[in-house]
Amino acid sequence: MRFVGSAEQQNFANWYSFYRNRALATISAAALAFYNVSPSVRLSWQGLNRCTTFTGSDSDCGNNAFKAYNPTHKGQLYNWLRTMTFDQGTPLPVAMKRAGDFYQTTTPWQAFPNATGNTTQNTYACRPSYHIMMTDGVWNSAATEPGSFRHDAATFTLPDGTPFVRRAPYYDSTANTLADLAMHYWATDLNPNLANKLKDYTPFKSGDSTTDYWDPRNDPATWQHMTNFTMGLGLTQSLDQSNIPWAGSTFTGSGYNALAAGTVNWPAAGTTATSANVYDLWHAAINSRGEFFSVDSPEAMVQAFAEILSRIADRKSSAARPAINSGQVSTDENNNGTVKTVSYQTSYASDENWSGDVKRFEKTWNAQTSTLETREVWSAKAKVPGARSIFIAGSSNTGLAPFTATNAALTSYSGTTLLTYLNRDPENANATDSKAAGRISYLSGDRAGEGSTYRQRSGVLGDFYSSTPAVVLDTLRNLEQFSNRLEGNTAYTTFKTQISGRSPRIYVGGNAGMLHGFNAQTGVEEFAFIPSAVFPKLNKLTGSNYSHEFYVDGSPVVADVYDGTEWKTILVGTLKAGGKSIFALDITNPGQEKLLWQFDENSITAGDAVKMGYSFSQPTIARLHTGKWAVVFGNGYESAGNTNGKAALFILDAMNGSLVQSLEVQGTTGVANGLSTPRLSDYNADGTADYAYAGDLQGNMWRFDLLRATQDRDNPFKVTNDVPASAFKVGFRGNPLFKASADNAGTQRQAITSAPSLLLHPSGTGYLIVFGTGRFFDTADKEGDKSMPQTVYGIWDKQTLGETASNPNISRSSLQAQSIITTSTVSGDGPATQGRVISNNTVRWQQTTDSSGGTLAAQNGWYLNLVQTDGEMVVENMSQLGRTIFFQSLVPNSDPCLDGAGNWTYALNPYTGGRTTQKAFDYTSSADVGTKIISAVRQDGEGGGTLSQTPNSGFQYCTGQSCINIYPDPTSIGRQAWRRTEDKE
Repeated sequence: MRFVGSAEQQNFANWYSFYRNRALATISAAALAFYNVSPSVRLSWQGLNRCTTFTGSDSDCGNNAFKAYNPTHKGQLYNWLRTMTFDQGTPLPVAMKRAGDFYQTTTPWQAFPNATGNTTQNTYACRPSYHIMMTDGVWNSAATEPGSFRHDAATFTLPDGTPFVRRAPYYDSTANTLADLAMHYWATDLNPNLANKLKDYTPFKSGDSTTDYWDPRNDPATWQHMTNFTMGLGLTQSLDQSNIPWAGSTFTGSGYNALAAGTVNWPAAGTTATSANVYDLWHAAINSRGEFFSVDSPEAMVQAFAEILSRIADRKSSAARPAINSGQVSTDENNNGTVKTVSYQTSYASDENWSGDVKRFEKTWNAQTSTLETREVWSAKAKVPGARSIFIAGSSNTGLAPFTATNAALTSYSGTTLLTYLNRDPENANATDSKAAGRISYLSGDRAGEGSTYRQRSGVLGDFYSSTPAVVLDTLRNLEQFSNRLEGNTAYTTFKTQISGRSPRIYVGGNAGMLHGFNAQTGVEEFAFIPSAVFPKLNKLTGSNYSHEFYVDGSPVVADVYDGTEWKTILVGTLKAGGKSIFALDITNPGQEKLLWQFDENSITAGDAVKMGYSFSQPTIARLHTGKWAVVFGNGYESAGNTNGKAALFILDAMNGSLVQSLEVQGTTGVANGLSTPRLSDYNADGTADYAYAGDLQGNMWRFDLLRATQDRDNPFKVTNDVPASAFKVGFRGNPLFKASADNAGTQRQAITSAPSLLLHPSGTGYLIVFGTGRFFDTADKEGDKSMPQTVYGIWDKQTLGETASNPNISRSSLQAQSIITTSTVSGDGPATQGRVISNNTVRWQQTTDSSGGTLAAQNGWYLNLVQTDGEMVVENMSQLGRTIFFQSLVPNSDPCLDGAGNWTYALNPYTGGRTTQKAFDYTSSADVGTKIISAVRQDGEGGGTLSQTPNSGFQYCTGQSCINIYPDPTSIGRQAWRRTEDKE
């Protein structure tokens, strides 16, 4: 007699309750698979014999009306699963025809199917349509042929004009099979009244468009069609034909290869239940550009269902944004007297398995043709070395260790080693599988296991989504003598000599888990670093059902800093949406990189202190009045306990990462908060930061005083190098400079997620703080907030002489309003586009009197409301060029059938918030608007706006590789401020 433990008894109970026969196994697998399906999915269900309509009125179906998978509909599906019966025949073709015919009705294309409020205007032409068919039996009943039957032995023209002729692996000579029906509902435009706007799905590219079109792993159909995912339970033994062996997946093995080559034919399926009808399930999936799964255990069925839903989700995301240019940085190089503008362009392609690339472009001025010529110099994707230099945190004197299994066992995050994380199977709920070594090889670029053990990749480099490259040449500081004077020695001259001629690099973060360092001249990757904070999810990159994640998505910043004895070049990187961490590397000498420190959400242990959130705040490397260099940044978003209304400015020692100071601010309790990217101010241009300005998610614009409070108005910013960090404080006695709100009452608060721009006020006193409002980092932000307008502000900070400033109490009503006067088609410099004319109301900077002798109070700044109905917002940093401030607004795209988001590029007078006095864009409106000065032009694209100078001394504002010429006020180019300084030497 054997005694069974309680755990084993529970396992048996689970098996008996859910898995003791195929029917219960099917129900259980479906229930598990659909448990976490997104509520944005719309679905219905049917049985093979009972439940044969999609109306929701059949008592055998429960309420299966096609609609969103909300909690109520989810409960209806589970109730139906519990009452399913499996006691009749297997008429799979009839069921497939019902599904295909349903997609030819209007219901599935409506915005709110089976609900009120549907119109022809809210049908979306880009909705993909799927049919998941599962069976534990061999089909044995044919369907009535649909009209104009587009079976796989016919010749016809597809809806996009492509001719279909008999070709492998689609064609067979048997009529009216499951595969024929699958072909028909794929090849037929199921809703001719809608435009053909489905995104093609082409993850496998050969370089030949015809080959790619007919590759069954791709789905090029842009018309409304049905894709089938089929599954057989316990039928693998029927895939028994020796010349067509089943290798375990749809598109692998000698059997599939023979079918694809046309050297063998599909077995003849028919109404007699034979093994050929099991092959027909496989054939049907291929004909409709889906996949077939043959499983023989309940566990395999659960996994197959999960893979099907993951494949569907992957197709949706992958089709969304092909080949997007996501970031760009420009620099000038002088070679033999010829000036060229060099730009480094990052990109991501979600339709290519989330691959990415970095390219170098050069722009030169052709004097003969008076044109700018652009050429691509290299593509990093094509130059990834076989043996890569990838590092993780280590215990050596460099702080780094090669990315190997041995070293992975020695480094950890949150108490768990990297080896442990990589020994987890992302396809099986992170169950331990001891494949860490294989995953390390895969992540390092080994492609041997792709498509079988690990995820198929289109390239070794992952997507570069948000990160903008940082360019590192020989020296970063052009002011050699200034730098020497700053530290009171000649160390910078020595440093400049030592690194003269060092290999130029560009550094950029990527979502394959690494910060990359590429040779700027050749494009070859020479260095990569995996931050410890991404260790817990690094294994996900290897999973066949990978759903996109962010890793090292922030933009690195680079600066030369002095550590007390010598100068060094350091890089500070962030993860942005990839994690709650920031790190620093010493990159002074390429090939001899050192990890200086990592700072994350675990670095601050005090229970009531503000913790680090997702590192959306871009850091600034600056010299402080303490006499030391520091890294200054906001605490970011979604930190632990963020609903207490607090946020903080973090100041870290640049060389060791220790927390020098956390300047906490208090917003509204009970509302989530977090500090965004700060802008630091050096008021007297002596190389030492005096103030920092940053906004938060509650719309507060804060000032932080990074100096000792003083009444020495003759020299309030004197650098003594002995100011303790404890003297730093939140400005205005802990009050914000301004609270951004769309109404004068202050009830419609506007989040600030980009860094402000600082300008000396035209009066000569204080700063003008220019910033925009809006948020676009969370799923809930994707359509923008159209309940109120977002706004661009210019706020006057008058108290900037080191004094202990009082609460400014600046209200929106004390600001001068500007407005968008008109939007119209404009033409001129480039293709016709939309343009806007902005008002030019005078800002009353001083108290004055009106015509009747009444007093008019001085105003504290200006504001410009953006277009509320578009959800228009500002989430990118601004650029100042002379007396013009350029920025790009973002217009969320509420139409899911269109890519990305829209943008407007603005050029404003920063001192009024109105239009400039000179043309910033060479566009003219055909509308009678009383002025020809255009202040904003539509410039769609992704990647944020960048300002650069061209080789012919012109200027451009670019989104990706899409650029427009800009023309700043010629009288304002050059020195914008001058202050007398004394040489103390």
